[in-house]
Amino acid sequence: MLRDLGDGLVMRRATEADAERLGEFNADVLRGQDGRDPAPWMAIWTRDLISGRHPTFRADSALLVEDPRAKSIVSSMVLLSHSWTYGGVTISVGQPEIVGTRAERRGHGLVRAMFDVAHAWSAERGHQLLAINGIPWFYRQFGYEMALELGGGPRLYTAGLAAGVRQERPPFRLRAATDADTPFLAATSAYGARRYLVTAPRDETAWRYIIGGRTVGSAMHDEVRIIESQTGEPAGYVEHVSRLWGPGLTVRNIEVRPGVSWRAIAYPVLAYLCETAETYARETKTELGFIDGWMLGSAHPFASAVQFSTTRRPYAYYLRVPKVADFIRHIAPVLERRLADSAFVGHTGELRLSFYRSGVRLVLAEGRVKTAEPWAPPRTAIGLDFGLPSLDDRRPSAAFPDLTFLKVLFGYRSLDELEAAFPDCLTRGQEPRALLQALFPKAPSNVWPIL
Repeated sequence: MLRDLGDGLVMRRATEADAERLGEFNADVLRGQDGRDPAPWMAIWTRDLISGRHPTFRADSALLVEDPRAKSIVSSMVLLSHSWTYGGVTISVGQPEIVGTRAERRGHGLVRAMFDVAHAWSAERGHQLLAINGIPWFYRQFGYEMALELGGGPRLYTAGLAAGVRQERPPFRLRAATDADTPFLAATSAYGARRYLVTAPRDETAWRYIIGGRTVGSAMHDEVRIIESQTGEPAGYVEHVSRLWGPGLTVRNIEVRPGVSWRAIAYPVLAYLCETAETYARETKTELGFIDGWMLGSAHPFASAVQFSTTRRPYAYYLRVPKVADFIRHIAPVLERRLADSAFVGHTGELRLSFYRSGVRLVLAEGRVKTAEPWAPPRTAIGLDFGLPSLDDRRPSAAFPDLTFLKVLFGYRSLDELEAAFPDCLTRGQEPRALLQALFPKAPSNVWPIL
């Protein structure tokens, strides 16, 4: 037992023996919105994780709150560990996931208690960032801010599509990926990741798990297909879910190797997706409506290869950076590259960034990050402060309310966009503004970790 929560409830680590029971709990609690029935795909995903199928996750990284008297689980979550990249710099990431509480027990602080433990585990593991894909607003309570784009890619309605993309002599065909393809998949996904600021790299071990490690029917189970020439030379890959979600087939990713035309692979890929989606629709007696590329993200090049019907609004990952100054020091190589490519090449100076109750002092010397350290905005400056120019170096160079600085730190919003949305986001003069824009430009990211 990790903690006695009172009211007959205890919190403890999960064990592999909990796989079946915890799977049933998550299927029941985390069913679809207004769902009449439990979600079996959540049960299978949970069992895969708890039983040790995942390459980096084990059962003792799951928390559950239970009533030992009734032998019932009332709340649960897991903490996964990942290595992501920020501008090519590796960062250690913790991801709380599969968080749920029975309806009658909500509002009693159970999730908060689990987050307290998960955050302590995360600190022990040296995570520099925490991220979660979760329901709107909820995770702001635990120190998270929506600050990394999730989704927003194109959707193509299927009426008449199959006939329109069918080719008599298609230049490419698709086949199922095997373990022998993992070096190609790792190299090709790494090549595609270069267009993004934040990525979740997939090495050969990760790709082997994606291809054959998950149980069919899991919420995370995907099909991976190699795009190859008619002579068998691999050109790229497609990753999609293994069933229809509602009336649509969701595509998680498409990538091609260097030198391959997106336009050339577009019709063979769409023809395959139409045929596959129609097969799924017949098997489930569902009417097919669209091919959904939402998870490709708003900056994916596939959307420029063909004319899509529509796009949907992106969602966002919640992020939490426990030590912002430490994180800025860690990504110093990225910031220094940006300075070298800007009007501030070789710049010496400092930025005092206020988060109103805390802050960071960033010192630059000849274009290098000399230091980034925690900084408490002083309360001793004379008079009111509305961000006007000042010679008093006790005042901040810029101020960001609450956790909004994370939005510019991770390229999710530009400084101008942030100022337009938050009147109390203030920048003191032109130099700090231009320097912040050089250091933290808006940039696309694409993250889909191995879950």
